[in-house]
Order: sequence, then structure tokens, then C-alpha cells
Amino acid sequence: MLLTSLHEFCIQLPKVELHAHINGSLSPSTMHQLRTRKQDMNPDLASFKVPESLDHIKDFFDLFKFIYQLTDDEDSVAFATEQVMAEFAKDGVRYLELRTTPRANPAKGMTKTSYLQTVTATLKERCPQGMTVNLIISIDRRNTLEEAQQVVDLAVAFRDKGVVAIDLCGDCTKGDFDTLKPAFERARQLGFPLTLHFNEVPENIPEAPSLLSVYPSRLGHATLLDDSSRSIIYDRRIPVEVCMTSNVISKTVPSYEEHHLKTLLLEDHPFVICVR
Repeated sequence: MLLTSLHEFCIQLPKVELHAHINGSLSPSTMHQLRTRKQDMNPDLASFKVPESLDHIKDFFDLFKFIYQLTDDEDSVAFATEQVMAEFAKDGVRYLELRTTPRANPAKGMTKTSYLQTVTATLKERCPQGMTVNLIISIDRRNTLEEAQQVVDLAVAFRDKGVVAIDLCGDCTKGDFDTLKPAFERARQLGFPLTLHFNEVPENIPEAPSLLSVYPSRLGHATLLDDSSRSIIYDRRIPVEVCMTSNVISKTVPSYEEHHLKTLLLEDHPFVICVR
């Protein structure tokens, strides 16, 4: 088949996507459909508009206060998960790792267990033909240690349903990794690979040695590498999940031209380009 444009070629090219948050991957179309389904029960949703631009990464995390209202019950979680998979498949993704933080909503009867039951069932039953999808369960930086250990317990319970790793995510300006560290050490002892959101903003740099001490298999973003972190990461050849679009939109890098992907290329360090 003769391709008519570079754009068409890029879409048809088989791809791997390793850094896709379910709630962070909702397209405007999916958000609109979810809002339409729910605005009668939650009129405040009707007036919400996704901002055209963001001034700081904190603005991005503030959006989730709205997004989580769209996926606050099991039916909506299933719909969102199915839509995300379908849109990645349309873009040519053949292997997809989705990640999500288990959430409960007692008002709607949703528990963290039923949330994951819904997600994993959707991955199994509604996965597009020709695509393989696995799940990474996330620990939020704002979690308590008890909550983080619950996530590890859930990862064990759902291991045979496609859970392949555990993630550290959430507002990079919040929380203290050392509080959560025992949960990640336990996860690793149980055989789960770890992928950690790493050094997205300057405030994260002091905790880098602690994050690296749990031997992550991959690092998300790694936007800012001090000399010590760079030495360890390069020596261990820890792959970086590079999220160019996310970095530019959230203003953690000034532009695509100034993105740290260039440094990884020049220094021959392993990375994978991700959409989110």
C-alpha cells in the first residue's frame, strides 16, 4: 500500500506505548461523552471547560479534580478504559501498558477492588483486535504508607489478570517518597518491576537517591538529572519513559527543541517515546 503522507505513515506504524494513565489519556471526545452521561446527576460538570493552555504543571493536576468526577463509578471507568484502548489502537499502538491508581467512591458503591475488577475485565473483554494490553497499578505520592501497602496487596491479588508492574505517580509537588518506600521495597521483593515518576520538577531532585535505591526498572520523565542521578541511571542503563507532549504542555520543559530527549540520544541512553 502506498502511503500518501508522513502523517499517515506515522499512524500506521506499529507502536508500543508504556506510559499511559487511564484518566490522563481521556480525549476531549471521551470527556464530552462522559460529561453528557453524568451531568444530570452532577450539574456542575456541564459548565466545566478544559483549559486551552496550562501555565504550570500544578494546573495539570488540578484538572484531575474534574476528570475523577467523570470516572467515579464502575460503568464510567469501563467506558473510559474502553475508549482509551480504542483510541490508542486507532493510532497504531499494538502493545499498551495502561496505568491507574485504584480509587474508591463509597457514594457509588465503588471500592478499590471493584475499580480494578472493572479495569481488568475491560482490558480482557474489550481489548481491540491485534492489540495486547497490560496494567500497571500506581501508588499516589499523597498516599499514606497503609494505602500504598494496600496497592501492593491489590497488585498481588490481580497479578494473574494482567498486572505487570507498580508505579509511583501523582502530583510531583506533593508527598514524601521515603514515607512510601517500604511499600515499593516490598513490591520489588514480591517480583514486581517498578516504574517511578522521577525528577519532574526541581523540588524532586533531593529525593532522587531514595527513589533509585529501590532499583526501578524504568523511570518516567526524568526531566532534570543532577550529576549523581545521571551517573547511577546511566551506569545501570535504566530506560527513561520520555513524554514529550506532556512535558511541553505542562511546562516542565520550555519546548520540543529544548527537550532532554536530545541529551539521551546524544549520550546513547535507552529510552522509549511515550504519548502522555
